[in-house]
Amino acid sequence: MRKAIEGLPPSAKLVFKVLEYGGLLTQKEIAEQSYLPPRTIRYALGRLKDEDFLQERFYFKDARQSLYGLKNIPDMYEETNIPVNSEINSTIVGIPSEKYELSAV
Repeated sequence: MRKAIEGLPPSAKLVFKVLEYGGLLTQKEIAEQSYLPPRTIRYALGRLKDEDFLQERFYFKDARQSLYGLKNIPDMYEETNIPVNSEINSTIVGIPSEKYELSAV
């Protein structure tokens, strides 16, 4: 997975990151967030689709457009050693490990 991303052009990597943080977006929304021209975005989306990272959905608000997002790839974070769904180690952040409840004031 990581090797496939490293082999992509910079524009496809940027679009990948925009979709990773933004979720499902139209091409116009990707352009607003990435500052890439529309033709470059179309090329990047094509490359991501070729590598099987991209999902395309119907956009109900405007049938002329599509929503683009990343596929759910389970091993996406395994190679980067990022803990998924793990508790925060309270000793690192200096908070006692006791659990507190928030009360309405």
